[in-house]
Amino acid sequence: MDLKEEIMAVARDLGIDQVGFTSQGRLEDAPPSGDLRGVLPNARSAVALAVALDKAAIRAFLGKEDQMSHVNDHKQSYVKLKEAARAIEGLLRDGGYEAVAPYPNFDYKKDQPFMALVPPLSHRYVAVASGIGWLGWSGNLITPEYGATVSVTSIVTSAELEPDPLAEGDICQDCRLCAATCPSHFISKKDDTTVSIAGRTYTHNKKASNLRCNVTCGGANGVSHPDAQWSTWSYKVLDLPAPEGNDEVFIQKVLEYGKDPKNKMLRVTLNTQNLEISDWKKYDWILDRLLLTCGSCMLICWPDKEDRMENYRLLTTSGRVIKDETGIRVVRR
Repeated sequence: MDLKEEIMAVARDLGIDQVGFTSQGRLEDAPPSGDLRGVLPNARSAVALAVALDKAAIRAFLGKEDQMSHVNDHKQSYVKLKEAARAIEGLLRDGGYEAVAPYPNFDYKKDQPFMALVPPLSHRYVAVASGIGWLGWSGNLITPEYGATVSVTSIVTSAELEPDPLAEGDICQDCRLCAATCPSHFISKKDDTTVSIAGRTYTHNKKASNLRCNVTCGGANGVSHPDAQWSTWSYKVLDLPAPEGNDEVFIQKVLEYGKDPKNKMLRVTLNTQNLEISDWKKYDWILDRLLLTCGSCMLICWPDKEDRMENYRLLTTSGRVIKDETGIRVVRR
């Protein structure tokens, strides 16, 4: 059994659904966060891992029938990624190679603009270069088998591993439902940009400020506007400007809301870029306390377009989560 086969066997035993391999050379044309040497100076290769999310739990989440089944499944996907990444990291080190398994989330470079949230390594870029999938209109990793409904991570190593073939195909078909289901107006419906990875050019939406996504996915706001017919699983309502015009207006409005002690979730969100993760125990502590309320752009994106349309219907007819004297509940309108 060669080294790649050993790595794949470990990954499969620990519940990983997709494994891919890439070289540093394949990422030479990628943005800076795709450079493996940013986390390991002697990097030659990387292993990409993906875990698929449970479809039944996703639909119950989108339709506001059950929040926690998806929340727990999503968290468990990262537990699997962590255990597999650390096992593969150990396998490589035992073989005499350098290896590092960067955190799959919550870890950001400190020398960046406000709320840029740039990771030391983009696991999406590594996955694309490893042949697991491609970048869709949303900017998420899209896989042929699971669409965007995967969690991903990477292991970077000094070992020389043969890259896998790049993924072929494109399921987006200009459906743009990811943009239609984004309450924060983070994903543009029409403006685009390009990214080069492994000699290929991928076109995705030209995203607005990351703060738009963080405010909503962080649970600090659940609606696209105060009178919206549907919400995320958050009952919070912030009256925030849509993307027409300057993002600076949006940022300033968010900062104003953040001064109010009542907006606790927003204050936590605004502190995201200051997270310090020193070890996996700290990472686990953050993950344990995470309560997912959104992620619509990823969750609706299944390979079959009819499934995507059904997911869109479930979300947009699911009603709003509200909080009143009776507690937190779903109101369908």
